[in-house]
Amino acid sequence: VEIPFADGRAIYDTPGVINDHQIAHYLDEKDLKAITPKKELKPKVFQLNAEQTLFLGGLSRFDFISGERSSFMVYVSNDIEIHRTKLSNAEALYEKHVGVMLTPPSEKSLEKLPSFVRHEFSIKNSKTDIVISGLGWITLQRPGVIAVYVPRGVDVVL
Repeated sequence: VEIPFADGRAIYDTPGVINDHQIAHYLDEKDLKAITPKKELKPKVFQLNAEQTLFLGGLSRFDFISGERSSFMVYVSNDIEIHRTKLSNAEALYEKHVGVMLTPPSEKSLEKLPSFVRHEFSIKNSKTDIVISGLGWITLQRPGVIAVYVPRGVDVVL
């Protein structure tokens, strides 16, 4: 879009850079609004033992597989509900509650959401961030082994 100035010069505004690895590409307008922060992110702190799981709505699953009991700070939109469960219950909870208790995604987004892919990390350093592209990040306070499940095509990086 060209924006002209009185002196004959102009600037050009472009719609932005498309990052194919972000979760936004799989969500409808309502869910996109829910994951987009509207104000300062308030970290949500969870004390987890090994073999516990956090669901970031129904868009991501975070498994603490092994390590000492530790704090995990979750930074996502304040509109995303986070649910904790035992690792052994995680699969059944997701199947039963995605799109209902685990939202977003809405039913409309769920139809086009790719299946989840597992990313496993063995964290050696304290205070490491796991970033889920377009959704947020989780800070691990201690070393441990974690797995993150996200829709196929969404990046997860340290």
